[in-house]
Amino acid sequence: MSTETASQQPKAWPARSPARRGIFAYLHDRRLVLVLLLALLAGFLAYQAPLDSRIAIGWLGDRLFLDASQGLGAGDAFTFYSDEITGDAGDRSRWTRQDAEIDLPGLGGGEILVNLHAQGWPQDAAGTGQPMVEITANGVPVHSFRPEAAWAEQSFRVPAAANTRDTLTLHFHTAPTFTGGDPRPKGIRIDALELRGAAPAYFVRPALIPLVWLLICSGLSMLALLALSRRPNLSFVLTTLLISAVAIALALARVWVAALLPWLAALLVLLLLLAYRRELLALGVALLRRYARGRALNYGLVALVAGWLAYLAASLSTRLGLPGLALFRRSFPDSLLYGMLGMGLVLLVLVRGRQGLPRLAGAIVRRLGARRWSLVLLALAAIIWLGYEVSLIAQLPYVGHADYADNAVVARNLVRGRGWVVDYVTQFYQLNPYGPGVTRPQETWPLMQPVWIAPFFLLFGPQNWAAKIPNLIFMALLVGLIYLAGARIWDRRIGLVAALMILTNYLFFRLVIYATSDLAFVVFSFGAIYLLYRAADDGRRTTDDGRRTSVALNAGGGQWSVVGGRWSIVGSGALTGLMLLQKPSGALIAAGMGVWLLLRLPWRDRRALPRALAAAVLWGAIALLILSPYLARNVLLFGKPFYSTESHDAWVLGFGDWEDIYRVFTRQGGLSVDGVPDRSWVLRWGFDVTLLKLTTQALAVRNYLLPPWFDQSRALSDPDSQKKALLFGVGAWLALLGALGALRSRRSLLALLVLAFGPYFLFLVGYWHADEERYFLMVMPWMALLAGYALWRGYDRVAAIGDGRWAPAGLVLALVALALVIAPSWPYNAKKVREEPALYRADTDAYTWLRTHTNPSDVVMTRLPWQLNWVSERPALMVPNTKSRDVFLKLARYYGARYLVRDTFAQPSADTRDLLDGMLEDDQLGFEEVYVTPPYTAVVDGQPTELVTRVYRLPADYGGAAAIAP
Repeated sequence: MSTETASQQPKAWPARSPARRGIFAYLHDRRLVLVLLLALLAGFLAYQAPLDSRIAIGWLGDRLFLDASQGLGAGDAFTFYSDEITGDAGDRSRWTRQDAEIDLPGLGGGEILVNLHAQGWPQDAAGTGQPMVEITANGVPVHSFRPEAAWAEQSFRVPAAANTRDTLTLHFHTAPTFTGGDPRPKGIRIDALELRGAAPAYFVRPALIPLVWLLICSGLSMLALLALSRRPNLSFVLTTLLISAVAIALALARVWVAALLPWLAALLVLLLLLAYRRELLALGVALLRRYARGRALNYGLVALVAGWLAYLAASLSTRLGLPGLALFRRSFPDSLLYGMLGMGLVLLVLVRGRQGLPRLAGAIVRRLGARRWSLVLLALAAIIWLGYEVSLIAQLPYVGHADYADNAVVARNLVRGRGWVVDYVTQFYQLNPYGPGVTRPQETWPLMQPVWIAPFFLLFGPQNWAAKIPNLIFMALLVGLIYLAGARIWDRRIGLVAALMILTNYLFFRLVIYATSDLAFVVFSFGAIYLLYRAADDGRRTTDDGRRTSVALNAGGGQWSVVGGRWSIVGSGALTGLMLLQKPSGALIAAGMGVWLLLRLPWRDRRALPRALAAAVLWGAIALLILSPYLARNVLLFGKPFYSTESHDAWVLGFGDWEDIYRVFTRQGGLSVDGVPDRSWVLRWGFDVTLLKLTTQALAVRNYLLPPWFDQSRALSDPDSQKKALLFGVGAWLALLGALGALRSRRSLLALLVLAFGPYFLFLVGYWHADEERYFLMVMPWMALLAGYALWRGYDRVAAIGDGRWAPAGLVLALVALALVIAPSWPYNAKKVREEPALYRADTDAYTWLRTHTNPSDVVMTRLPWQLNWVSERPALMVPNTKSRDVFLKLARYYGARYLVRDTFAQPSADTRDLLDGMLEDDQLGFEEVYVTPPYTAVVDGQPTELVTRVYRLPADYGGAAAIAP
């Protein structure tokens, strides 16, 4: 072919490369235009099919069309109640209020035939007759009927004149309502709604909003598939198939697809973000680099210092009653000028010359970063704070509540050679299978904390203060580990302030003054993650003499350093095993750590892979070896590697009241008809209640880990408004800023933390419950390190202005921020020490009386069996959460209970309290009051209250209650 002939050939359409030109290169491509035209045509044709849709009210998905609430206020009007089981058939339905609405999107106009499957009041509630129900469609009356006590169909037509909007709203109004056995005013019950076209119609107008959503989904799906496949023709074909599937679904189930199209668009957006995650992350890092430089940031930080100085001055004036604010108001606006002048003078003093304050500030910061000075400061702070805690522990007359006392009880039994057993029954999923009494193997809580306590019981006897010595040791270890990790990953200043944040935090203060297992769990998890990061990260760090040296296994070359590799893997594996023994739920953290380690292996380097893979196997093998005795013990005793009553509690907690875990569930002896809770109970609670639980737990995670969402000015100034943030408002903001900064410099560490804690948080939200701070303590040291990184990074930026002249302002910024993280814990610590001992006093008095005036074999019924057994050394039985006198007395007789204690520190449910009051007042039963404590004054719910604990002797014949067969 000649050159001239070749030049006359038509040019091929230029290929566009998304990798080179980005996603927007296809926005003017004719294939995308064809996709949008096809979606428009498919949506129009789908609406020509006859309408035929059914909504099952009470099942998953019905919340797309209606609102539901359990509240009884004005804001809950027009909503349905939560879904519930209908009769014994397993079907589901919802009760309406007096007024309720259902929104049906995307109908597209025309006359519609509606079938409503509804039920009126029960026969005993209907009395003289059923209520009249009136239905309107978009405000137009369309039907009225009187329901029946049985389920029945109600059919009516919605005229085309009422169906002119994209969304058809059906409003149900019931004339009177009834309450029945609960306080909710109810109208009628509905379990299904069917929609059909009243007559054949041609060229039906499509609803506008669903058609727009269909076009958006079509464009997003094309772009997402392009981003994933990089093949335009394949993306065009797949998008065409997706549009066809959506159009068919729109024709078959119109209201469902119209309601789901926005969710499909959101899913496609997430898919698009996932496909371009690397580009977006690179853009975020570039933005961080861009906006982490320049004078604007430096002077913004200076303005922040000035604002904080003004806030501190105003706060101090308010608290001390100084005349500053009053004078400011009286002389305003002149006082504003005086204030600005005064602030300017203060800042002038801080930045005056290269001598004086700037030099002093620089010297202070250098001392904080020096090895000797930072260690001396940390040791001094730890000695003072731990000494303060030692003085408190010596006087606090308790070991703690529930599992805290349980740890001390098991440790005492270990010292006495009895093993991991307890002499109390706390729940009623089954009758004690280990004997006729209340003695049983301890299964609910992990095994390790009693092991740490036992040596100190051998040395000093089973004392309250001796049970807390291990946690003093663990606290000292944690502070040292945090300092070491901060110094090695960043610098000593960061390790120092992070250690101080954790040392003085009120949550860790509570871990020390109780016999908890959480503090050791934090130590083991933190150490395991830190050593794994050292062993597997391929970064470098700078030594004191300026040399660059490897601290870990180089994933690219497979070379181990003498310090950071092999021994770090061994240490991390050992600490991981101890973490699992301390709290078996740590298995989720270990699984995430294992995934991160596998992702770091050099899979493409055949020479380095065997050695790195052997290291990963060694890590897992050490952890499993340490855990194996616990697994073997569980298999021998309970028939499964992991066993806990929490596997039943999980299907009760969060769905109702906390006291529900002490209900009688066992069917043995005819005690209950409920049976043991399992995952099928989700249907019993209902989808709405389950969704509410998940939402509540997810919000708790957000509140604990992220900064306060609303009212930032108040959150930064009022600790009570942002107490839920684990490090308070300022600490949460610093931790978030530190995490953003670490995206550039410590990305692999952030990935490790996300993979380690992410599955654990999902477990808390989806299975257990997340609304307790103690479940998040293991992430707090890392939050403190990130906060310390942001704090000193801010100082470095301010100190860089004017060749060091603003160093004093930067130091003030750092010290004020540190104070706002540490100081808010002190009032909570003081309040707990001041008020809590009085709450225990009456109960402890009664338990002491039992120890001296009863036989060692006498079983005592109590709401606090853990504390009672620890103090009185008497076997105990939980007061069951029941309204049945017969069930209560049967359990008391079965376990041989001789005494009943009406505790004051914790109370049973309202139903149980009413039951106990009735039995104690019934002279025929013969309960005998044998001891009453003196009245002790304590603060309960902010009010001074007199607490009196009473002890009763149970009747010999248990009121004639029938015996339960063993």
